[in-house]
Amino acid sequence: MAMLPLSVIRPFAIVLALLPAAACQSENTSVGALRLAASPDVPSSQRTDADGYPLLGAYPGRAAEQLTDAEVQAEQARLAATAGQHASAAAQPSGFDGKIQRAQSVRQQQAAEMQAVLATEPTPRDAAGKRPARTGPTPEEVLRQIEAGQ
Repeated sequence: MAMLPLSVIRPFAIVLALLPAAACQSENTSVGALRLAASPDVPSSQRTDADGYPLLGAYPGRAAEQLTDAEVQAEQARLAATAGQHASAAAQPSGFDGKIQRAQSVRQQQAAEMQAVLATEPTPRDAAGKRPARTGPTPEEVLRQIEAGQ
């Protein structure tokens, strides 16, 4: 049996090693969008070098700018409106919950129909407790008719 050269095996090994890591990178875009929209970017007072990396040991010279009361109230109102939208959407029966409600209503309807059928009077019986005689042909007569080809 011939062995594959390392130049062929190496790329496959790299792809197989990175495949599970790539699968972990997926995220529900709606959740990601909510996280990004949750709060605005706040400038940092951390000093950085020319490449944008923080200078280790260089403590900030002043505190970061704080949000004003109006900005805080506007953000709280926006978050409360978003929470209200999510609560109203969750209250509406859709998807699985809607199917459950429909199944329960069908079950209740069928139970009501069954109660109505059970509440009706049973067929009358004679004094001996037997049902009245049939008016149609007996099963033997039907079998004879089928065998005769009628």
